[in-house]
Amino acid sequence: MNYSTFDITNFFIKKNSTLPELEYPLIQHIREQYNITDDMLENVAVTFSMIDADTGLYRIANVPANLVINNNRAKLSYDEEHYVFTYRFKLKDTKKAGRFLGEFKVDFLGENIGCGKLTLPTDSQINIIISDGITKTTVI
Repeated sequence: MNYSTFDITNFFIKKNSTLPELEYPLIQHIREQYNITDDMLENVAVTFSMIDADTGLYRIANVPANLVINNNRAKLSYDEEHYVFTYRFKLKDTKKAGRFLGEFKVDFLGENIGCGKLTLPTDSQINIIISDGITKTTVI
């Protein structure tokens, strides 16, 4: 996915759907700002949380998420990221339409890790819009 033309702070999904997966790239600027090396990313625990923007209540709280590593650098275009955090919604996550705020937490588990824990995005949250829809989009 080309993240330079993709709005990574807004995400849209239909009510009662599990697709598309939420993707958030670990951009080079953040890696440099926090001195995150490839070695550090080999041993991480990633979680995802989502808060109802109206009530402030957690809809999803620290559930496992994924770090996808694109090892085929030859096929990456110049503006694609090597590391992407992903979360696949469950039907119960999207049963209520509305606006939600999401974030990924990354725990660096190796020895001699400088930053220990990182919340992404670092300067805001992901704006998640769950809209009413007639059909369910899920893979069984």
